[in-house]
Amino acid sequence: MRDGINLENKGVPAVVISHDVFGKAAQAQSIALGLPELRVIIYDQPKGKPDDVEGALSAKQVVDQLEVMVRESDR
Repeated sequence: MRDGINLENKGVPAVVISHDVFGKAAQAQSIALGLPELRVIIYDQPKGKPDDVEGALSAKQVVDQLEVMVRESDR
């Protein structure tokens, strides 16, 4: 969170990525640190044993949200 906020404060666009477990905390921290508009991608935390977790699904969730953010920023 702080890295993303520090970058934004220097004029460098940033996106923070967080598991859904920490989603509310990430949003609260960005507000508390003075940057409520910080872009945060929240994705479902994989559950199960490491061999059962499908990393590709999590990656797709992140990419899908990032694409939406980019499209919306072009408006």
